[in-house]
Amino acid sequence: MDRKFIIVILLVLLSACEKSQDQNDIVIKYYGDALEDIGYSIVPTGDGYIIGGQLTKVSRRESNYIDIPASVKQTGIVRTNFNGEEIWKKSYGKRMTGNASKVLALDDGSFIATGFVTDTITFQKNIFVVKTGADGLNTVEKIFKLTGNQTATDIIQMPGGGFMVLATTDVVREPVTESTGNAAGKKDILLLRINSNLDQTGAPLAVGFPGNDYGASIKNDINGGYIVVGTTDRSDQNPGQQAGNNILLVRINSDGSTIQPRILGGKNDEYAADFEVLNDGYIIAGTIGAEGTAQQPYAWGLSSDIYAVPAFSDFIDLEPELPIKTSVSLKAICRYKTNSFIIAGQFGSGSSGRMLFFVADANGKYIDGTKKVFGGTGSQVAYDVTSDESNNIIGVGKNSYENNSMISLVKFRF
Repeated sequence: MDRKFIIVILLVLLSACEKSQDQNDIVIKYYGDALEDIGYSIVPTGDGYIIGGQLTKVSRRESNYIDIPASVKQTGIVRTNFNGEEIWKKSYGKRMTGNASKVLALDDGSFIATGFVTDTITFQKNIFVVKTGADGLNTVEKIFKLTGNQTATDIIQMPGGGFMVLATTDVVREPVTESTGNAAGKKDILLLRINSNLDQTGAPLAVGFPGNDYGASIKNDINGGYIVVGTTDRSDQNPGQQAGNNILLVRINSDGSTIQPRILGGKNDEYAADFEVLNDGYIIAGTIGAEGTAQQPYAWGLSSDIYAVPAFSDFIDLEPELPIKTSVSLKAICRYKTNSFIIAGQFGSGSSGRMLFFVADANGKYIDGTKKVFGGTGSQVAYDVTSDESNNIIGVGKNSYENNSMISLVKFRF
């Protein structure tokens, strides 16, 4: 690709957001190079934000010619100030393909991120964890080469020290029966415990049914231990009345052993995106409908007894005035103010997709007038969102144009 075309692409990306607010009320920033850069996770720090995702290490030859086969999509971390101005960005994992699906800011000023890297010899995916200082240096990197393929989705700090990594594995787990084990070629949820030095502690725990099971998010549970929310292609409710995937919850004891999982069903193709743990229960954000179809935003509310009938399970209507709704997929949820939530994702699909943010109440209902859509030329999506004590909303995702994308950060207030 010629340099002038790179410049054109970057200009299109940087001008692609239709600013619905005054320039002084919104921050929109882009990070990366040519080819493909994506932001999957964002957390606030004492002086800004830390973004985890994918940064492509672009290989250039003479005359700034981009060698696409020699360029590598790597685990990337970007640190910014509160205005979104880049402080540093770094790639990890040597020359291996990978990304960071989740990043955490630790109390000592350091950061930890997890995702995967692909082995250059076996081409298998392995769980990857990197811990770095506030300056992006003094890093510790660990690759966990287990049997089969594993990709990490989330990571949390354990109360007693160390971390719990939520991942997906395709390892066969026997015995495979009608309701137990993991069949060849299928996916299981995997839990990996590591200490503060990133060394594995104990054997990894695989959880799931013979079909495909994915963990979307893990959090500390109400009364100790942990809880995972994800998606399963198994249905134990209303046989014959629903198809595709369902919501899966799994409670985990503090020692890493599981309690019987719970499946939530009722609609065709339910996908969990993210959830929040409340004082007396849980709120789950997700999507009805598979990618490539007309999707709908959905919310589920559960009491602390996850086996009880849900408090609510309902479509989120972002366009009450329209008989035909725009396709919407949800990616993340976080607390906002006292008793409400910011939910983020994509409004529209394909080349018409835009970054979406809106506020929902404690019952998962859309609060009228709070929908914000950012985008323009190309396709945009928000993969993660957070808010701060000043009620700023900060989202991260990607801004795509043709085969190129940049990490995009949006910061605004209602």
